[in-house]
Amino acid sequence: MIATIFIDPDTCSKCGTCLQICPMGLILKGEERIPFMPDEAGAFCSKCGNCESFCPEGAIYPEYGTRYPEIAEEVKPGITPGALGIYMRQRRSVRNYLSKMADRETIEEILDIVRYSPSGMNNQPVHWLIIHDPEKVRRLTRITIDWMRSLMNSDVQHPLKPVIPSLIAAYESGKDPICRGAPHVAVAHAAAANPIAFTDSIIALTWFELAAPAFGLGACWAGFLKIAASSCQELKEELGLPEGHEVQYAMMFGYPKYKVCSIPGREPARITWK
Repeated sequence: MIATIFIDPDTCSKCGTCLQICPMGLILKGEERIPFMPDEAGAFCSKCGNCESFCPEGAIYPEYGTRYPEIAEEVKPGITPGALGIYMRQRRSVRNYLSKMADRETIEEILDIVRYSPSGMNNQPVHWLIIHDPEKVRRLTRITIDWMRSLMNSDVQHPLKPVIPSLIAAYESGKDPICRGAPHVAVAHAAAANPIAFTDSIIALTWFELAAPAFGLGACWAGFLKIAASSCQELKEELGLPEGHEVQYAMMFGYPKYKVCSIPGREPARITWK
C-alpha cells in the first residue's frame, strides 16, 4: 500500500484541523498527537486536497502525482463582494461574435482554472474537446440541421419538432441558429456510465462561462448541438469521442461582437426560511 499524504511532524502544530476537515474522516490522531492517514485508508482518499488547503502550517504534502496552479507570490487572493457581484451579474449569453479567433494558450488558461471546479468525490470526470477551427464549427451546424430535417420527415415524437422549422428556415437564410457563428465550441464529455458526470460537466462549463469574460471572451450554451449529439450518429462520428464517452453538454464561445453596457433586471430571489 502506498501512502496518500505526508504530514511533516516538525512543521505540524497539532491543531487538529486536518482531522476535522477531511470529508471521509481518514486522518487520525497518532503518537504525540501528530495526525496521520493509515496507508490502507489511501484507497478511500478522493485526493480532494482539503487537508493540504486548510493546514495553517503548510505541513501536509500529497504523495500522489498532482499539478499545481501557477500563482505569482505577489498576487494575494481576495475580491470584495461588490466587485464579485458586479462581475457575475454582468455575465451574458453571447450570441454575436467577431471573426477573431482565440489562441490556444488563452483557452488553456481558462481550462486550467476550470479544472478546479467541484466534482463528486473529486472524481474529476470531465474531458474536453475544443473545436478550434471555425470551419469545423460550421460543419457541426450543418450536420445538426441535416439531422433536424430527417427528424421532421420521420414519425418520431421529439420535443424539438415544434421549433425545428424556424431553425431550418434561419439556416437556409444564411444564419447559424445552432452555434451562432461562434469560431469555437467547447464540448464537455465523460464516461456514459458515470451517473454524476452530467452534473459535474455542467458545473465545469459554468466555471468556463464565468471565467471567459476575464479573458475578453464570451460564451453561450449550445443546447441544440447537445441534443443532436445525443441522437445523431453522423455528429457522434464527427466529434470522435473516446469509446464509452458521450457529450454531456457543449458551449459556443469567442470574442463578443458587442460590449455589455448595463445589467438587466431579474426577479427577486425566492427564499423560504425555516
